[in-house]
This record gives sequence, structure tokens and C-alpha cells, in this order.
Amino acid sequence: GRKTSHWIWWVCPTQLPGRADPIGTYVTKQTAVALMSGESAEEWRAVLEKLCALVDDVGTSVLPKVDHGRVHHFLRFWSRVPNKPEWMEDVLESLRRFDWQAR
Repeated sequence: GRKTSHWIWWVCPTQLPGRADPIGTYVTKQTAVALMSGESAEEWRAVLEKLCALVDDVGTSVLPKVDHGRVHHFLRFWSRVPNKPEWMEDVLESLRRFDWQAR
């Protein structure tokens, strides 16, 4: 698999909107809790776990370099969010094993 369109800001949300995000998506520590348990949480979890599996298999090249900074900031932001479910801790641990260069 290889990323072929713009979607990284929806899969790896941070406190900053994506540069090409048409609706300016971002998350705060307050909204993060709801996101992890909301109606789309299971779908989001599945996408994040698939991303982790692809990165484990292929490496960081599964995402274009322009998205590596987004993953870096996703890891920084979500590491600071309290009371994360175990699945999110697993996602963060999996992605932390790789070098995601901040832009």
C-alpha cells in the first residue's frame, strides 16, 4: 500500500490544521477524549492500526516525506493526552519505533 491522496490530517490529527485540509481539522486535549471514544473511534482505530502494520512491513516510505512531520506531531500531541485507551498506546508505541522528521 501507498498513500495516494490527501488524508493524513484526519488519521493523525494534531492541534494544528493540515496545510491542505479543506475544513481545517484539528484536535485539542479536551476534544481528544471524545474522539477516542466517539462513534467513529473503531474505524479510526482500524485505520491507525493498518498504518502501523504498513509502516512495520514497508517502513516510513509508505507515507510521502511531506507527511512525516504530521506523524511526528501526532506522536507528540497524543503522547500528552491523559487516559488513552490501550489501543492508542499501542499505536503510539508502534509508530515511535521509527524516525519521523518534523518539518
